[in-house]
Amino acid sequence: MKVYLRDRITAGIGIGVLTVLVGMSYYYSIRTEIAANQALIDRDAPDFIAHNIAVTEFNPDGSAERRLFAEYAEHYADGRMSSIKPRMVTLSAEEPQVRATADTGQSMDGGETFTFNGNVLVTRAGDLKDPPMRFSTPFATVYPDTSRLETTAPVVLEHGADVTTGIGITLDNVDRTVNIHTNVKSIFAPRRDNSGN
Repeated sequence: MKVYLRDRITAGIGIGVLTVLVGMSYYYSIRTEIAANQALIDRDAPDFIAHNIAVTEFNPDGSAERRLFAEYAEHYADGRMSSIKPRMVTLSAEEPQVRATADTGQSMDGGETFTFNGNVLVTRAGDLKDPPMRFSTPFATVYPDTSRLETTAPVVLEHGADVTTGIGITLDNVDRTVNIHTNVKSIFAPRRDNSGN
């Protein structure tokens, strides 16, 4: 059996092509595995970290709606956020200013809701219709887009000189309503008689 030079060249080219295909296949399998591992690492690593931040949110008409502050904040690629010493202040000129503070804050849905934990304190300035309001609770869920706050924890609500305690609260800043869910106890300060008596 004669082996011609042409057959040797064809066999060599075939072996070369197979070697390149095997090498490329191995390279891409390793690269895919590294990318998958990197994605797992990146999911648990924040995409940015900030210290002493202040963020202003605006209405569609361009007016400032609220300002958020934090001593420390982390943001993740999937929309999760966490912060230390978060503070929120409303900026509407037409409404009494509302302030909220807590030890920590977290959002798991890109900022649609925030969970505040530890020493949650919410205050609303007084105006001609209502006296100042202040309430405290261990934790609360804030819904920024609808200006609502809810908790199932014990609360202390001070409305002017009146003090109300209970378990759970729903506060609606748009309607200016407060609903304490259970175990409601109130202490009302004496009212002045405006008739002159």
